[in-house]
Amino acid sequence: MRGQVLASMLALGALAQTPAQAAQTDLERAQADQLSSLRRDLNVVVDELQSLKLQMGVPESEELKSSFGLGPAASKVYGAAQGISLGGYAETVYRNRVGDAAGDGSDTSDFTRAVLYVGYKFEDWLVFNSELEFEHASTDKNGSVSVEFAALDFLLDDSFNVRAGLVLVPMGFVNEVHEPPFYYGTDRPTPEKQIIPSTWRANGVGIFGTLHESLDYRLYVVTGLDATGFSSSGLRGGRQQGSESLSDDLALVGRLDLNVVEGLRVGGSYYFGNSGQDQRYTQEPIDDMPGVAVPVPHTTTQIGEIHGEYRRGGLVARALYTLARVGDAGKLSTVLELDPNMPIAVRMVGGYAELGYDLMPWLRASSEYGFEVFFRYEYLDTQNRIPSGFTRDRSQPRRLFIPGVQFRPHPNVVLKLDYRNIDTWGGNTADEVSVGFGLVF
Repeated sequence: MRGQVLASMLALGALAQTPAQAAQTDLERAQADQLSSLRRDLNVVVDELQSLKLQMGVPESEELKSSFGLGPAASKVYGAAQGISLGGYAETVYRNRVGDAAGDGSDTSDFTRAVLYVGYKFEDWLVFNSELEFEHASTDKNGSVSVEFAALDFLLDDSFNVRAGLVLVPMGFVNEVHEPPFYYGTDRPTPEKQIIPSTWRANGVGIFGTLHESLDYRLYVVTGLDATGFSSSGLRGGRQQGSESLSDDLALVGRLDLNVVEGLRVGGSYYFGNSGQDQRYTQEPIDDMPGVAVPVPHTTTQIGEIHGEYRRGGLVARALYTLARVGDAGKLSTVLELDPNMPIAVRMVGGYAELGYDLMPWLRASSEYGFEVFFRYEYLDTQNRIPSGFTRDRSQPRRLFIPGVQFRPHPNVVLKLDYRNIDTWGGNTADEVSVGFGLVF
């Protein structure tokens, strides 16, 4: 009864409104609806502009930052809105050989690589990221076009995420972060090319994340190396690069990085797996006899490395040590018919230490430019221990002394000049003066 009385009173109140008041109410409702519609349209325009900005590669004002172990430019997609993200890097170098030794070749200039990062964020937790690389300016000579990595990330939690696809093997400093503004010199450190065969990628799947806000980890199962590509100079030729990779032998690789205090990071990584891939190697024919197909040994391969980095103000200090062990090295050298004086080693060791400092705050405190001086010492011995019955390849163990300077007209652009003094056990080797530039976007 009370409800009926209340409804009757509201109806009478509505009837009591004057025509002017009723018109005013309708106008206010129409204006409110119009405003709401305008807001919806404006939000759509903002979203479309953001998407267009990403598609057209409009530069951001925010500083590029590394995420999930990848380089700063390679990490752009993680900070972007949904949709496509573009980035990349490029580098070029001119090398002048000083006091050319016999067989060292001539001076060279090379547009080393141009790279395009393409990523797509389906959802905040589902991201595809890839790197397409054009090396040496052409597919003639030593040039190539390659997919450097291409992985789908499932970002589930800070402490646990999943990555699958063509992944960068998480070892050393430069295999994952190999963009030229973020390492010293015109060339990557030699131990991270010959023993840790950077840039090293493999098909695989794994997990990664951060524990207790200071311990980063990555653990992957990947396709193993191909032992038929090993040589006296190291493991670099064993990379399969994700192209129809032999997958009879898989490998496990793990990495830990501990952020001790602000600016100080220490860590290490370990790789273990067979590299024979259950294949047979056809040896060279002898006289009229056809070549014999010989089984490749299992070739258990282990690679370990420890590293540390300290950054404070304009100071950067880095050090890395790596060691590799190759099982069945003597048998493998015989199967591959290698020169007895150039065998694959049972043990390989290498490392480097470098120190850099930005002088620009001392030269011009208000400048946004950078002027860095650095020095790196490298040691590489891919013949540290050889199998019995073979002779050490004395051209391989070497020391490198590399002083250099770098000028940064922009945080993402660097001009480089360095001198590489190369000391080998096996005679004279030409030193190198190199100049080049690198950039990311």
